[in-house]
Amino acid sequence: MNSASLKELISAIKSKKGLENLDDAFVQQKIEKIFNADLRIKRKFEASKDFAQFSRSKEYEELLKKVRKELRAVYGVFQGDGDRDDILKRLRLTKDETEQLELVNQLLSLHTSTKERLPYYDNIYARICALKPHIVLDIGCGMNPLAYHHFVQHGCRPEIVASDISKTDMEFLQQCFKTLKIPGQAIPLDLTKDYAKLKEHPADVVLMLKLLDSLEEASRHISYKIFDNIEAEWIIASFPTKSLGGRKAIARAGRTWFERLLKRKELEWETFSVENELFYVIKNGPPR
Repeated sequence: MNSASLKELISAIKSKKGLENLDDAFVQQKIEKIFNADLRIKRKFEASKDFAQFSRSKEYEELLKKVRKELRAVYGVFQGDGDRDDILKRLRLTKDETEQLELVNQLLSLHTSTKERLPYYDNIYARICALKPHIVLDIGCGMNPLAYHHFVQHGCRPEIVASDISKTDMEFLQQCFKTLKIPGQAIPLDLTKDYAKLKEHPADVVLMLKLLDSLEEASRHISYKIFDNIEAEWIIASFPTKSLGGRKAIARAGRTWFERLLKRKELEWETFSVENELFYVIKNGPPR
């Protein structure tokens, strides 16, 4: 595989808005997956004298479409519009608590899931704080850890370990932690292959908010491996109850596979809902 051409291919794929912060290695992994599934596309890429020639082929258009579809399923579909670096810059300059909260909400609004969750965070975090966590592991976190002030409002100040797939996003989140004085760390983690690393981060509560559907689409039955490697007393997993943008309802029956997983692992759970989101509060093990 021509490394220069591959680099140009990765750059072309990431030029789509919403995918630009993904790590090159992760994009390459998806390219290789498509190559292995369709040798015709792989041969065309390898036979092309350079990227320019490959980019004029129908195989290139097929590859672009397939890879971007996979990437959007696990990442890009949740990204919103806005200049987060500009918002962070303004956040660093203000001492006004009201303005600071407005800027934090702007950052939360850059991610589709957290934007939808904004009116309901108080209710959600009241449920989490009732579990009295000292350490919260938020995997597939997006911008969610920036809602930390809702912990504080409920008298809860846990350490946060946040992870998501993009190194760039986690570096940005770490800068936000420093600016907002949120105790914790943000680490890049590809849960489709690095799930065993979850054992390195024991916690009281693990959050998996609107995460598992997209992971299952990328790697079927990956949820079992993730549960096998979580070391926490409680797990809170959530699922959308409406399609992106609220255009179509998703039936509770669509979570049968997840409840079957919980039964097989002999775990007890209860549920609660807010608009567009169903939460499972799962007793996973004894206190740490």
